[in-house]
This record gives sequence, C-alpha cells and structure tokens, in this order.
Amino acid sequence: MYRNYPGVDTNFDQMLGPLRKPFLRWLGLPVYFSTMNEGWGLWLRENGRKPQLAGQLYMQYRKMVAHINDIEVNQAFQGRKLSHKLLDLAENLAHLHRKEYLTLAVTLTNSRAVNLYRSSGFLDQHHRYFYLTRPWWSDPAGEAVEGIRLVPLKRAEAQRNLTRFFRLETREGEPVAAPVWEALYRPELPRSSEGFSFAIYFGDKAVPQGHADFFDWSGRGRWRVYLDPALWSTPQEKALFMALLRQARGYSQLGLMLGSTPHHEAARKFTRELGLIERDTERMLMIKPLAEHLPNKGMLNDTTLNENNQID
Repeated sequence: MYRNYPGVDTNFDQMLGPLRKPFLRWLGLPVYFSTMNEGWGLWLRENGRKPQLAGQLYMQYRKMVAHINDIEVNQAFQGRKLSHKLLDLAENLAHLHRKEYLTLAVTLTNSRAVNLYRSSGFLDQHHRYFYLTRPWWSDPAGEAVEGIRLVPLKRAEAQRNLTRFFRLETREGEPVAAPVWEALYRPELPRSSEGFSFAIYFGDKAVPQGHADFFDWSGRGRWRVYLDPALWSTPQEKALFMALLRQARGYSQLGLMLGSTPHHEAARKFTRELGLIERDTERMLMIKPLAEHLPNKGMLNDTTLNENNQID
C-alpha cells in the first residue's frame, strides 16, 4: 500500500501525515489487515529466479457480500494485466464462500482503477450530490413556498421514517444492488448535535411522502432526501427543493444529496434552475452481482494457491 498508493490515490494521501505515517505504516495498518482480513499474495517466478511478490489482495466476508478491502499490483509489475488475475481470484473466492455480490470502494480521482473495475463488471453506486453556488446572503429560492410541510421528528420516529423511504427509493432506483444497501449500508441519522430529521408532507396529505435529514457542520450544511419515486421530477419536488434551500439559507456552503442515482438524474433540471451544480464524493462504492454458478472448491480460475494463501 505504501509503495503503490501515494500520488495515485488522493484519499490515501490525505490520510497520511508526519505523525500518523510511521504509526500507520509499522503498526496500525499491518495489525488491521492481518487480523480483520483474509490476505492473498500474488507471487511471480520468472526465468528461474526467486519468486517475487507482485501484488496482494485482502478480502472480508459479510452476509451476502465478499468485499475487496484492498487490491494492488506492486509498481514494478504494473502494466502486465496482473490486476485482472487478482480480480478473478476475488470473484472465485466470493463464489467459494457462496456470496452473491462482490464489492469494493474506490477513490474517484484514481480514474485508472475506476475504469478497470467498470470494465470488469462492477456497477457505479450513487456518489454525486448537488451544491449551491450562490452566495449565502442571496435568496436561493425566490418566494415563500406553499404546500410543503417539514415536520420535525424525534429520533425513534425519524429512524422508522428514514428506513421506510430508504428502502422504497433504493428498491426503485438501485434494484440490482438494493439487497446490499439494505443489508450493509443503511443510512444513519444525523447526530443530535449535528442535525435534524423531518417527515415530508405535500399539500393536505395525512401520511408523509418522504424523509429529509439536515446535517449541520459548523456553517456547512447538507440535505439528504429520500422521496416517493412517484414524485421524482414533478413540480412538487421542485417546490420541495425550494423549501429546503430557504430553510437553510443562512449557511455559507449548502449541499443536497438524493437517495439514488436515478433520482439524482431526474432532478438535474430543477437543481440547475435553482443554482445548484453537481459534485462528486471522494469515494465510491462499486458492486458486482455474481453469477449463480459456483466453481468446484480448489479450482480458482486456473490459479494455483499454496497453503500460505500465495499464488504460484
């Protein structure tokens, strides 16, 4: 990791510092990867020379998912398509553990890795949000908005409402990956000291049609919205966005994140009209649904493994 990530993965670069670097390199990361992961080494024996470590793979297994926690080819061996061997190994390990999905997280600035995973069948997951470009003292939404009610929720009520609309939007917007999101990546409510939760009502409806969380980070704010899919890209949704912007008009930086990629795409027109632009998060989850066929145990894609989890 220390040989291959610096200068390539900006998220890794930001994690390092003059005091943290020695601790992470010699203690923190070695202990974490040796105790919390299943590790595999890719060793190459060429021209009768002593085998050399060309790459490594670290796996975790949770519920229906096999997660690639780290995958890398050492610099001296890059450009030889060895990353494909490691990905093939990861997929076969997932089959052997009878998992239904293979997942990994990638830093978006590492475009080479993102393109590799896309070409290998991994699906992008929701990683974009809208950001208000207007100055904080401007009126971001025009006239007062009628027909929208944001009803504050206590924590237990908020959790039930969030769960309901998270499931509704995820199953509509990300049907292939929805089981993974629901099992392992459920959204959390804002901490009591850092935000609020609301049920969203339209007109005279007696039941909520959405959920909104507001995160307050010392002058920076972000709305997170889950909404009944029947309301996506409707005038009611535009009115909701206007109401949310007015509610947080005093913040110097303001973002709006929607619950799924299709919802985000459907909202582009309205958000442009309100002075919002798109931005990427730093990291993105990618998910690959696996075929139902399970290989015979021990047959790992024509790759020989020895007793020390090394590829010969």
